[in-house]
Amino acid sequence: MDLTFLQPLYETTTPVASLYINTSRDAEDADHAIRVRWDQARNELHEQGVDEPTLEAMDEVVGATEGVPGPHGQVVYAAGGKVVLDSTVSVPPQDHFATAGTLPDPLPALAAEGRHVPYVLAVVDSIGADLTAEYADGRTVTRRVEGEDHPVHKPRGGAYHHNQMQRAADEQVGHNLDQVVETLSTLVDRSNAEVVAVAGEIAVRGNLVEKLPDRARDLAVELEAGSRAAGSEESPLEDELDQYLERQADEDVRAAVESFESGTADGSSAEGLDSVVHALQRGQVGTLLWSDELPGADRKLWIGPSGEQISLNAQELRDMGVSDPIEVAAGPALVRALASTGAELVLVPEQKFDPDEGIAAALRFAS
Repeated sequence: MDLTFLQPLYETTTPVASLYINTSRDAEDADHAIRVRWDQARNELHEQGVDEPTLEAMDEVVGATEGVPGPHGQVVYAAGGKVVLDSTVSVPPQDHFATAGTLPDPLPALAAEGRHVPYVLAVVDSIGADLTAEYADGRTVTRRVEGEDHPVHKPRGGAYHHNQMQRAADEQVGHNLDQVVETLSTLVDRSNAEVVAVAGEIAVRGNLVEKLPDRARDLAVELEAGSRAAGSEESPLEDELDQYLERQADEDVRAAVESFESGTADGSSAEGLDSVVHALQRGQVGTLLWSDELPGADRKLWIGPSGEQISLNAQELRDMGVSDPIEVAAGPALVRALASTGAELVLVPEQKFDPDEGIAAALRFAS
């Protein structure tokens, strides 16, 4: 899980309000339920010391997810009278989580997303495509690309003018696909996609994959289900995509565990919270493996102003030149260190990997 999208949260020096709230509109009284949840969360944040200007800024965005279909949640971080990050996520909480502190707390939303694989789905035909991107931060973004629909159908027969019409149709389909490629490539870059799933007309989807730039083409997989035709909403495309993403998530876990295990021989792995913290101080952590129950998240650590300034005790930070170390919960401190140093997070089911204290790391380089 790439956490670089969280970096803007750490550019503020004021206490941060963190909200993860269910904003699903799958019931008749959904708007009322969202208001009730936000009123409760607002009171909790006020009791935790969040100032009124910051709460008023959150008033403007909380619940503003109209048009997002199905169950979903919203994550909002705010500080100093401003909303720092506002994102709709695909997995909602049962109700809400609301905390305020020196650091934002993305862990409830990250844990709910679990082994999240960001992706872009393109359902294509000769005219255009319906695109869906699920970002690394859980946001879902949709785009529709509509090219020209004349001429895109190849004529029958072998006459000369029919050949000309066929070439014209091929050229138009190519132009339409160029538009799809442009929009799709932008979504791949912005979402940090790990999978590019292509569905729809068989010949067209193959041509689309060939036109993709190298990075997107390397991530591409063609799915058998799915169509832009009317009535195709009942196709098994969603199930096919979910199964592929689940396999990819399993592969990510397997690769992370193998990387850790291979590093035990040459010192390029760390196990247990103490060892992981010391590796984060040196910018060594490439991937943090954490049991999905997040053991140790409530344990206390000490931090300084920058992400790699994280320690088990205050004196160690003072020795590193931090004049005023601050004590915080380990969970938010670890997430900040990962996001700040460009390390990835993989949540691992306990039955697949059970390191000391439930936490370990594959390192970029040995000590």
